[in-house]
Amino acid sequence: MGSNDGPVAIITQANDYVGPALSRVMGRSGFRLVLHGAGDQLIESLAADDIEASTANGDLTTADGNRALVASTLDRYGRIDAACYVTGVIVPATFLDTTAEQWQFLQRVNLDAVFHALQAVLPPMAEAGTGQVVVFTSAAGARNLRGAAAYSATRAGANAVVRAAAQDVADRGVCVNAIGTNFMDFPAFLRASGADDPKVRPEVEKRVPLRRLGTMEELAEFAAVLLDGRSRFQTGQFFSYSGGWST
Repeated sequence: MGSNDGPVAIITQANDYVGPALSRVMGRSGFRLVLHGAGDQLIESLAADDIEASTANGDLTTADGNRALVASTLDRYGRIDAACYVTGVIVPATFLDTTAEQWQFLQRVNLDAVFHALQAVLPPMAEAGTGQVVVFTSAAGARNLRGAAAYSATRAGANAVVRAAAQDVADRGVCVNAIGTNFMDFPAFLRASGADDPKVRPEVEKRVPLRRLGTMEELAEFAAVLLDGRSRFQTGQFFSYSGGWST
């Protein structure tokens, strides 16, 4: 068993994307963290800031993997106050060029993963009468990303799953919301968009109404408001975090 003080948060894909920044924000707020996929370097850096964090692994596209993550967290801490699920893989292809295999893969990583995560984590939260969940989907779930039709479709489906789940547990004090990003300043997007080239980046930024890329630090602060108990009157919502791109 871990220590008995402080709320508990699960954060998945913790080693990259918003994971490190969000872990620090939540840890500074007093949360004990269960970080799925975290590396030793992240755990050590959090410990240096006196933030309690443990690692977890497993396939979170499956029901068994998600149930195991929830069960191990409850075994260790006896509670889950917040959970942030970072999900998704992009496969660029037009609708007519998408193969059946690609469609099945995208359903598994972008849609099934959200379904199984919520089915695993919501029951103990509902029983406790409190909890906050954020699922990271994509701004492409609100505005079709040209050249990634099946990706956009499965992301839109994930947003629908979040809305449906939120309605089922709202009367038990549990909030469930989705955040979808685009044009974020992190290595995978920079490589995919060509913005890792200083000459190309200004052209990419011109596609964003705010004329810049978003940072992981500001994204972490935004997500934390929906996770740490400061805002409990917002559920079943999709928040596009894309500098105005999907409006």
